[in-house]
Amino acid sequence: MSVTTADVGLAAALGAATRRVHERAHALSSAEGLTADQWSVLDFVARSNAPVAMHEIVEAVGLTGPSLTRAVDKLVTSALMFREVDPGDRRRVLVSPSKRGWAVHAKLAPQMTALEQDLAGSTETAEQILRMLNGLAR
Repeated sequence: MSVTTADVGLAAALGAATRRVHERAHALSSAEGLTADQWSVLDFVARSNAPVAMHEIVEAVGLTGPSLTRAVDKLVTSALMFREVDPGDRRRVLVSPSKRGWAVHAKLAPQMTALEQDLAGSTETAEQILRMLNGLAR
């Protein structure tokens, strides 16, 4: 008997899809010395277009606190991001891309968008999948 995708549940299908997307994203991001998680952090912060609090990144990209701290540490060490204490609330840490971080983001973002479209089959399908996944993540 052959097993098809209809034979697995949502959790298994999402897990398999996550691994496939993660592998392909890592192949692109590793050319710039980044992991897929580091890319996700850099991408979210760059798209935010303003300094972002660490807790906002956790909620957006789905990393645990310790994993996010490691990713940001590496991005800061690699001179791709700045980390600073929020002047309005010294308990909060804000991160923002450096000039080099913006350049890496500008280079990788179109490649990642093309990857998403390739995996989904079209821009419209990629957008639909993203909307559905964002709904599940809430």
